[in-house]
Amino acid sequence: MIEPDKEVCHDPQSVDCLTPLPVNSNPLENGISARKECLLGAETFGPQEYESLRLRFKHDNSSNSINDLPPEIIIQILDAVLDEPINVPYFYGGHYLSTLKNLAAVCRTWKSIIQSTPNFWAVIESTITPGEMEYMIHKSRNCALKFRRVHHYSAETSFLAFASLNMHRCSSLLIMVDYISKAAPLLKSPAPILREAIIYPTISDVNEPVVLFNGQAGLLEDLCLRETRIRWDLGLPPSLRRIRIAHKWAPPTWLPHPRTFVSALSTCAGLEIVELSGPVEPARPLEWMDLEVRGPIVELPMLKELKIENISIAGVFYIIGHLNSPALQQLDLAEFCQVDPVAHLLQSPCPLLLESIRRALASGESLCFTIGCNYFSLTIPGAGGHFHLGICCTDQDELVYWLVEEFVSELSSVREVELAVLPGYTESELQVLKKLMEAVNNVERLYCPYLNGVAADLLAKHLTFAYKANDGLHWHWPKLRNLELRDTSDWPDLAFQMFLIRYGASQVGSEKNTSSPSRPKRRHYPCRLTTLVLHELDHSHPEIFRAIARMVGRRALGSANPRLYVVGESGWNWT
Repeated sequence: MIEPDKEVCHDPQSVDCLTPLPVNSNPLENGISARKECLLGAETFGPQEYESLRLRFKHDNSSNSINDLPPEIIIQILDAVLDEPINVPYFYGGHYLSTLKNLAAVCRTWKSIIQSTPNFWAVIESTITPGEMEYMIHKSRNCALKFRRVHHYSAETSFLAFASLNMHRCSSLLIMVDYISKAAPLLKSPAPILREAIIYPTISDVNEPVVLFNGQAGLLEDLCLRETRIRWDLGLPPSLRRIRIAHKWAPPTWLPHPRTFVSALSTCAGLEIVELSGPVEPARPLEWMDLEVRGPIVELPMLKELKIENISIAGVFYIIGHLNSPALQQLDLAEFCQVDPVAHLLQSPCPLLLESIRRALASGESLCFTIGCNYFSLTIPGAGGHFHLGICCTDQDELVYWLVEEFVSELSSVREVELAVLPGYTESELQVLKKLMEAVNNVERLYCPYLNGVAADLLAKHLTFAYKANDGLHWHWPKLRNLELRDTSDWPDLAFQMFLIRYGASQVGSEKNTSSPSRPKRRHYPCRLTTLVLHELDHSHPEIFRAIARMVGRRALGSANPRLYVVGESGWNWT
């Protein structure tokens, strides 16, 4: 290994001083202590030495080449190349040092620059040997470190011990372990300059809650933890901007109480993203009376995304009811583990919920709606706001009625609708669907991934019913241009009648044909579809498919998905 004469740190995050650890019988700690003592007495790479290196490079590389560039430009080029192995997903990483060696082998100029730039040696992964770890931490001098444990099969004990002893220099931590107990020393170590921490354990084997970094992570901005129980009552690091906590396989008791969770968020006024995911195992249901005592409203003026999953409905709406976030753009609420009523929500909906739905409807023109037995899902994607609500509840019909009545004016601006109705509904129970279809009265595109028989009949009645107005008869959804139905093969006759009445009917006009004055001119209603997709109907019922195609014309079917049948010069061709 080549030791540099002079070194410089280009990392703005650096450790001003390093306190050497006491030497003991542990060879790893002894090596670290000796290395720190060496670093304390090392010289810095000043402007005069840097200019000397620049002139030497220019003298040694007189021909036109990349090495004619100033050293600082070459450093930026190398830094851009090394950015890829740093930012790859954790399960693909582990190749940083090998990439660095390959770059150093290109030429002597690059080797000298790499050897002289401590920032290039600050990324330490678990795939290298303990000796290489020691060499890299020596070469990095006083730069902030980035620790990556990227593979289950990579060295574990030595790397985790090495990282825990150097957490005071760590600015970025990405650890993947099988048991959370192995990462516990890292979580309990002070990390004064840590800005990013992502820890992915597979199994939860520690019941004792953890005090994050011993309460000494004042610069932490990004926190992502899985299957880890933490002390919510002590608050969160004050500089947090993004926090993602998931307890998919952890015991339900590890979830924070909604009141405690809201209190913890109050310690981070700069939060932008908050995600909390509960376990797939149902927790003890929180009754509304458990949360009757309201707490203070927490101001989160910078919060843009809020996602809460697998928390009881009562807990979810307690949380969003105690947050004031005027900048919120994405609200994602999901609860699939237990079935609860939502009547209490409908009586006094929180302002954050109402404003999120209105913002999404105002910024977007589409709506995805799914209803089933004890299931309700609503997604409103929009450029300026995104809303998703997916819950298991016992009174989803009341929820749909509330939605239509509360947002009747906003729903009229919806242009695209995705509608799915799961099995298990009777016609009397699906009257709420009729009310929803009447509310979205300006639909231009309709996509139905699944409709049961009752829902298909309601859709057919809606499309074929002409109602009277002052200026004559009007069709529902008169602006409908694009239609995609995935399961018409389950109700082919109904589909044929629907298209026949809406698009295949004819009328006799009062105008006379100029070529034959005594013969009345026959007119068909104009086909308003520009795209029609009927999945599998051409295979199961080809005659009905061809009859519908003649009604709507070649142009509509010709612009359908290329995986489907389209109209060609010689008949129906597969593209």
